[in-house]
Amino acid sequence: MTSAPRISEELNDFLKIGHTLLIKGDAGTGKTTLALEILRCLEPVDCIYFSTKTPPTILYEYYPWLKDKIVLGPEEIRFLEARQESPERLLNRLRDQLLKMEHPLLIIDTWNAMASEMDHREQLRTAKAIIMTTYVTKGKTILVEETDERSFLDFLVDGVVILIATDVYGEAEAGRVYEDRLEKRTAREMEFKKLRDVKILNRRYAFTLEGGRFQSFPPFYEDLSIRPAKITNLSKDRISSGIPELDKITGGFKKGSFNLFEIEHSVDTRYLQIHTQIAWNVIMNKGGVIIVPSIGERYPSELLREAILHRPQTNDFESEIKVIREIVEKKFNSKGLKKGLVVFLGFDTFINRFGSDKTLTMVEDMINYAQESGTIIIGTMKRGMEFLEYVTHTAESHFVFKDLTNALVIYGMRPRTGLYAVDLIENRIRLVPIV
Repeated sequence: MTSAPRISEELNDFLKIGHTLLIKGDAGTGKTTLALEILRCLEPVDCIYFSTKTPPTILYEYYPWLKDKIVLGPEEIRFLEARQESPERLLNRLRDQLLKMEHPLLIIDTWNAMASEMDHREQLRTAKAIIMTTYVTKGKTILVEETDERSFLDFLVDGVVILIATDVYGEAEAGRVYEDRLEKRTAREMEFKKLRDVKILNRRYAFTLEGGRFQSFPPFYEDLSIRPAKITNLSKDRISSGIPELDKITGGFKKGSFNLFEIEHSVDTRYLQIHTQIAWNVIMNKGGVIIVPSIGERYPSELLREAILHRPQTNDFESEIKVIREIVEKKFNSKGLKKGLVVFLGFDTFINRFGSDKTLTMVEDMINYAQESGTIIIGTMKRGMEFLEYVTHTAESHFVFKDLTNALVIYGMRPRTGLYAVDLIENRIRLVPIV
């Protein structure tokens, strides 16, 4: 379920020209999954997959497509140990097999288990022999090493990729970083240390292991011209956001609810991709949309022919509340309201015109109005606004938009969720869990 390559553009380009790749990282960071993803990307190809940790029977169970490959397991090393023979014997067997193949691929997962049976000089000699065989056969070798520290392998191979499991927090506010458990989320990142003869545009990429597959996320750029297919409203009391994963998390937007989208500074206006998809889905379900845009927001003209764009014209906040109510009453009858009315409110626009105190009063009044009329309010607030903490307590749902190595991610504060990467798949926003 992706419109982008599962491995990054740089790594994909490297695999076309590079011969040796080292994948490094601590236990559980996804090294094996990346190695297997590369194998799938290179199919069809002659391959020897040597797992020093997992028996072939288990690998076939989890990865059935491996059955047509040559797969060796940890019993190979145990065989050598029992006979008190050098791993060089196994290397010779591997080399003999590789020489019979055309442009073969050798994956050793992990190098550590093989190297543990050798002294340093033997390790160096063995690694050089493997790499030389790779060049002789015009094939490729992937070595998996369970460490994130530099080793002699880094200098021998053409490319080095490090996988990292890390924690991310909310953006700093008033000189303080959110380091409490409420804002802490687990993320995964891939870092390129070197990719010989390939221009590295992005040194780091966020990725996920969702569904047992490796998927990296390129820098997210919005395309507001997209008009997605309709998703029918979920019930009489809840409307669909047009984003299946968001509907699953929230159960849909409840009529009469106030929902908060909190935007961190590095996100810019990329969150508008989600705004426009929600708006289009409401319109296609015969509902209404009113947009009071944040400063700098630009919506596509096609959408604005269907939605109502309103910018405050006075400095009297009570008059503005009255104007918005009149728009609702004039444009949407009771039948239209039953189909769902969504009002997007850019809080910075109100703060800039009325100040924080009056805006807070105005928000309170509009939330009360929404509850009475069944209107759904989606408020957009930038991280660092003065009364943010007051507003969060009134929200039915509260989501934070964050930049993670140029990918756009979102996580729920209410309900609490892990990180989701925002991806455009077949002209629709999808939220992919980062697991």
